[in-house]
Amino acid sequence: MAKIPAVEQTYYLAVAPARVFAALTQPKLLAGWFAPRAEVELRKGGTYRLEWAPGAAMKGKVRSVEAPSKLVIAWHDRPKGPKAFDTVARFRLKRKGRGTLLHLRHEGFRSGKNWVWLFGQVESGWAYYLMNLKSVLEHGVDLRSDLDRV
Repeated sequence: MAKIPAVEQTYYLAVAPARVFAALTQPKLLAGWFAPRAEVELRKGGTYRLEWAPGAAMKGKVRSVEAPSKLVIAWHDRPKGPKAFDTVARFRLKRKGRGTLLHLRHEGFRSGKNWVWLFGQVESGWAYYLMNLKSVLEHGVDLRSDLDRV
């Protein structure tokens, strides 16, 4: 059986882990680099809601949280139609020098045409947004398109 792929990305951010963790979990900070509207109950079993534009929102549950080093969330995409495609995004933060290594592992992808499409969207989407997180935290510059800040 072929190994199920996972999106894995690692970034060095020249800020402390607590700042990175806050940016991943606090609604006001999430709006500055990721989703313009966010709600987060930061506890195991808590819910979150992210909204990029009207009709482009995601709800999920917090599976695990250990501030400021770990966040695991259930991720529910609907790539084409009403069926949810459930995956899990795992963020690990580790101090490195004066900064932070942020490691993302987004897993749970399956086989099939829609899953392959979703994998590509998730891989490129995280690269886009996590590079923006780095820019916002290190330089105060939001690199998102104006269309992504509706």
